[in-house]
Amino acid sequence: MPCAHGSSPFSAPSGIEGGKEYRENYVPAESDSGMFGGNSNWRGPVWMPMNALLIRALLQFYLYYGGNFKIDCPTGSGTLMNLFEVALEISDRLTRIILRDESGRRPVFGGTEKFQTDPQWKDYILFNEYFHGDNGADLGASRQTGWTGLVAKAHRGFRSRGPQ
Repeated sequence: MPCAHGSSPFSAPSGIEGGKEYRENYVPAESDSGMFGGNSNWRGPVWMPMNALLIRALLQFYLYYGGNFKIDCPTGSGTLMNLFEVALEISDRLTRIILRDESGRRPVFGGTEKFQTDPQWKDYILFNEYFHGDNGADLGASRQTGWTGLVAKAHRGFRSRGPQ
């Protein structure tokens, strides 16, 4: 599951543009702004194609730097991981959006009880366009099997091979 961002919003220093303060808040799902025609949701939700590109880049950097190069993951946790392990962690979090948790619920279904509990619906997985950045609930268009399906390919591909 993607990690929650409890960080402070970005804020430009005062004195810029006539002393006005400009802020960019973290929004984990749909945009709360009319900026870009109201479709400025790129800065919060989980988009699978972006994560697939990130995973691929981390694996490429892992091949260059090797297993001894480690970073703090998640940031501020004190847990050191090499770049292969970071890619695996991201892939696992993305996969957990769709898989059932300990209580048998799928984060992708959010609070929609029909999809969470109804025997006719609980295993009918939709691949949505993007997902809520904090709880993994599905957002945007459904049946985005092309780009959302990338996460399954990434997860299966490098997980089965292991570090080189």
